[in-house]
Amino acid sequence: MGEHRFMKRAIELSREGVCGGHGFPFGTVIVKNDEIIGEGFNQVPSTNDPTAHAEVIAIRKAGARLETFDLSGCDLYVNGVPCCMCLGAILWSRVSRVFYALDMQACVDIGLPHEHLFKDFSRPLGERSIPFVAMPELNHEARAVYELWANSPDTIKP
Repeated sequence: MGEHRFMKRAIELSREGVCGGHGFPFGTVIVKNDEIIGEGFNQVPSTNDPTAHAEVIAIRKAGARLETFDLSGCDLYVNGVPCCMCLGAILWSRVSRVFYALDMQACVDIGLPHEHLFKDFSRPLGERSIPFVAMPELNHEARAVYELWANSPDTIKP
């Protein structure tokens, strides 16, 4: 029952973060070949960093430890269902599976709602809660850097 052991560690991390005054009640463990390679707890309030979610911290640590941004073959354990930002990080990291204990409704019930973020992401850019303003007059300059990257023989592809 490795899954239960790893989820219990994620829950323990969430408790450590809360009891230590670091942040919201989320903990994450990343596992590869039955070994923890990255872990973290939420540190948003203690660091004033809105990206310091448990999942992001654990992904950063796992990538550093494995010396790669590709976490294929890894499992991620988090005590609550990931938010949109963390889901994006999980998808970019190529984690193979995500295990969670509490669903979105549980987060809403305890005062940590994030379903509104998923709704905002599903809207077209012009209808989101934060305005997205296109600057087509700088398209050529921005594209030149993209092309420089794409045409470089040393480019690492995502």
